[in-house]
Amino acid sequence: MRSLKSLLTVGFVFGLIFIWIGDVFLPKPLSTISKNTRTRINQVLIGATPNPKIKNPNDGLKKQADEAEQKLVTH
Repeated sequence: MRSLKSLLTVGFVFGLIFIWIGDVFLPKPLSTISKNTRTRINQVLIGATPNPKIKNPNDGLKKQADEAEQKLVTH
């Protein structure tokens, strides 16, 4: 049981190293797989977070400026 736990721990650490910096030191086919895996994990994690609806504070001022400009043009 102890050897299985140690083996899983070592495998997990190697997996993290492979994903984290594998594209730096591994040969070409493995480095591409490492980079693609990291990119896919990032996409999944970013997709799982909610997209904040950030309101631009200048929108109200822009609308007021456009309305004032329209009043000046029509007079």
